[in-house]
This record gives sequence, C-alpha cells and structure tokens, in this order.
Amino acid sequence: MLSLHALARFFQRSPPLLVKLDFVCTRFLECREMGETTLASTTSRSAVSTHAVLGAIDIGSNAIRLVIGERDSHGDIKVIKKSREPVRLGKDVFSTGTISVETRTKAIEAFLRFREALKAHGVSNARAIATSALREAKDRDTFIQDIKKASGIKIEVIDGMEEGRLIFSAVSHRIDLRDKVSLLIDIGGGSVELTVADHGDPLGCETFKLGTVRLLQMLEEKGLKEKHLREVLAEQLGPVKAFLSRYKKNLHIDQAIGTGGNFECLGKLRVALLQKSSIFSMSRQDLADLEAHLESMTVKERIQFLRLRPDRADVVVPAAIVTLAVMELADVDVLMIPYVGLRDGILAAM
Repeated sequence: MLSLHALARFFQRSPPLLVKLDFVCTRFLECREMGETTLASTTSRSAVSTHAVLGAIDIGSNAIRLVIGERDSHGDIKVIKKSREPVRLGKDVFSTGTISVETRTKAIEAFLRFREALKAHGVSNARAIATSALREAKDRDTFIQDIKKASGIKIEVIDGMEEGRLIFSAVSHRIDLRDKVSLLIDIGGGSVELTVADHGDPLGCETFKLGTVRLLQMLEEKGLKEKHLREVLAEQLGPVKAFLSRYKKNLHIDQAIGTGGNFECLGKLRVALLQKSSIFSMSRQDLADLEAHLESMTVKERIQFLRLRPDRADVVVPAAIVTLAVMELADVDVLMIPYVGLRDGILAAM
C-alpha cells in the first residue's frame, strides 16, 4: 500500500493514470462488462411495441441523481445519460428537521437542469423518487410543492422497503443471483438497506438509520471526530445484528453486493491505491486496507491527492466502516460492486 507522500508524488507525476481510470469506469457504465449491456425491463417483452425514452430521479440524502434510458421494442433499457447534483438534503434534515432556504434553492436549480435534460432527450415518462431525508423532513410537503411549481416534476416519497425492492431489481438485472446466497448492502446518506436473497429469491429487507451523512451528523452533535466513528456505530448495530442473525441460522451468506456511490468510489480506489486489477469486486481485507489508508488522510488530502469530490471525500470512510461492520456480522468475505443504484431500479421498473 502506498504511503501518503508516495501517493502524492505518484499522482503529481502520473495524472494520466487517473484520467485513464475515469475513462475505464465511464466506459464500464456504458458497456456493462459484468453482464448485459442494458437493463432488462420488468415490462413483458410482448407488451412493448415501440421504444420509449425514460427518466428516473433519485432524491437522496447526500445528492440528487438523474438517469435517462432508452427502452427498445424488446423491453431492454440502454442508459444514455447520468447526472449528479451535490445537494445534501440530509445535512439539514438530520440536524434541524427541515430543509434550509439555501438547500431548497440548490434543489430547485438542480431540478430545472434535470427538466432541461429530460426535454433535450425527448423523455416520454419520468419518475422522481425521494428516500430517507424527505421521509423525515417536517417540511417535505412544501418542498415537494416548490419543486413541482418550479420544474413541473412530481416527487414521490417511498419507504425503506420499497427502496430495497427497487435496488434489488437493479442488482438482479446486473448480477446473476441464482447460484448464491447474497447480502445486498445499499448505503445512502440517511439510511442503509440490507436485503438477503437466497439463490435469487429475496427473503427479507430492512432499513437502518446508519447513512453516512447521518453518522457524520451524530459525530458533530457529540463533538467527536472521524476516528470515533466505530464507537458511535457500535452503539447502533444491535438491530443490524438481530436482522442478520435470523438468516445466519439456516444460511451461509456467500457474497455481499454493495450499491451506491460510495461503493463505486471504493471500487476505483482499490485499483488506484491497492494496485489491484478490478473495480468490480474486493475482499473484506481489501476494504479494511482501503479504509485504513483513507482514514490516515484528511478530507482535504482525499480531495487533493485522490481527486474525490468534497461531498464524497467526507462520507467514503463512514461508508467503508459501516460495510466492514456489516460484512463481519454476516461473516462474508467477498464484496461485489455492480455499479447500479436506486435510480437504475426506478428505470427498470418503469
């Protein structure tokens, strides 16, 4: 593993490697080397007669994301555009219970840009889904009304179970789950959704208030630093342990599958920092090594040397720590990263 100073010299001497890595990851999103090149629609193939351009918006606690895809006459969906806006609703909601004027303004501006993208691509059907932060926001109704008035886009707020179902749909179209017992781990800014699937059949799903932005807020409220994350998390893991123990009695979990932006970031960092060849999977030891390396750096150093976005640099360590804790409780050593998320599940279900 590279030292911090060696890492700095490495990136200063070799910026093309980061460019190359970004190119590889971008091409992956287009070509989907782990399986099909498209998302299979949940609509019956015989019921689809013409192609349609669809849009899905995921209003999360750490960011708001858009995906646009084109569904062909066979019901398959090809992703043609993805976009992300760094609007952190969770920072407001998890501290004050409401959404500030500043954040609300940023969200409206993001939705106006999304509206233009939807128009530019001729989207015939769009769906906007909100999760943890808006589920808890006291002023969610006025926020939803403001977005609708400004952009014409209607927001639906879903519960954690529906969120888990949509994520499972996206994953099952990317990875063949039929020959293993799998634990799906979706880490967002506000919540973590865990789903256990036995050879492709989902057995149970539960949501936990262990999202990365929420954990950072807990630290801030307690006056603690990042190094205290494990202590804070340990106090919250009881329900996770109880959930997993119900299935561990009769099943051996073969693999964990991570969804969300933090896993995609960790997959790329596995190549850059650990000098591994694949961004699609890692061992629990790989993840522990990555977490230790990232924790040895400040948030500013992660931005400077790893070129992480500011709103990724502060949440990637909490995400890694939560994942390690869940994998340890589940006694699983393999983590797969399919590079899909909630917005892909929304799209596949349309």
